[in-house]
Amino acid sequence: MSIPKWKIKGIVDDYDECGCCGRRGLRRTVALMPLDADGNEDGTAEDVVYYGTSCAATALGWTQREVSATARAAQSEQDERDAYARRVISIYAPVEFAPVRDMARVYYGRNASRRDTGVKATEEVAKLLAEARATLADTTTGPARPSGIEDFRRYVVIFTHDRQIHLIRRVPEDEFKRKEQAASAHRRADEIGGSVLVVAALDAQAAHDVAYADELTREWNAKAWQAAHV
Repeated sequence: MSIPKWKIKGIVDDYDECGCCGRRGLRRTVALMPLDADGNEDGTAEDVVYYGTSCAATALGWTQREVSATARAAQSEQDERDAYARRVISIYAPVEFAPVRDMARVYYGRNASRRDTGVKATEEVAKLLAEARATLADTTTGPARPSGIEDFRRYVVIFTHDRQIHLIRRVPEDEFKRKEQAASAHRRADEIGGSVLVVAALDAQAAHDVAYADELTREWNAKAWQAAHV
């Protein structure tokens, strides 16, 4: 069986010109990574080409429908990897330079099965952060995504009385709107017998993880936010 020359990496909105036929004004293009003779990826983001669906179909010997479906699936997988990376960074970046004892408590608190197995929390946290940052720095299907503590945004989280998250909203930059939101959040929490918490994260999904984390994780999260915005 012949091996395709290309692998579809996702859908790209930033390139509107087909790298094959030169057609311009395309709504989106398909990112294609070259493959070696064994069918393995043979390059980096700089080696990726961006084709319209018609040219991509010709290059792969597929139909345009197959190309579109595969590209959407590949992009969905990339989006999931990005989301996971944002959660990892939002949890572990604040303790990256914390005392080893605190870092270990945060890591093993989330990975209890790895305690007393010889796995070093410092090495694992460094590995997780390196992989997450590399994921968000990948420009194969678009520009690099925010990945630093300075990119964190604050989110107000409303809990129900049984500590289930009722609502998550990004905190506005405007001071008046911020105070207005805080007052509204506390009123709503009082209505449902819940509570309010403010955390910092790369997005709302990551804020969800931080909000449910242990007290030490949230403490370092707050410290990281303050240090990045002094």
